[in-house]
Amino acid sequence: MNTHATIRLEHVTKRFALGPDGGFTAVEDVSLEVLAGEFVSVVGPSGCGKSTVLGMVSGLLPPSAGRILVEGEAVAGINKRLGYLFQRDALFPWKTILDNVAVPLLFRGWNARTARARAHEWIQRVGLAGFEGYHPHRLSGGMRKRVSLAT
Repeated sequence: MNTHATIRLEHVTKRFALGPDGGFTAVEDVSLEVLAGEFVSVVGPSGCGKSTVLGMVSGLLPPSAGRILVEGEAVAGINKRLGYLFQRDALFPWKTILDNVAVPLLFRGWNARTARARAHEWIQRVGLAGFEGYHPHRLSGGMRKRVSLAT
């Protein structure tokens, strides 16, 4: 494999424990590399482990076996330099779009004024200027995805 891969999976396996009756292997012996600037799609039938692989790359799930490297460093927990867009949006229904986009910044210790200013910028970037005061239930599915992308 290329030593300059941005993302590298080396013989990665993920098993989930299912109680006393054993477990389930969701991903087995996957090796993959993604070079800088490449656009890669992970394609397969429902339930084949695509989201599990992405969850491991992002650090949300630890692999049961194998190794994952991002920019040459082993993944050991959530990498704050990576973004991850869930299959379903995880927006707070009681918060406005502006407040939803500002939440991650507030969690990282930004002051409210700066977080809201940055949230406005990102809302504009994803084409939702004018919707800042809306709540998620008032948006289409695609608009909700763009809000998730802005967070």
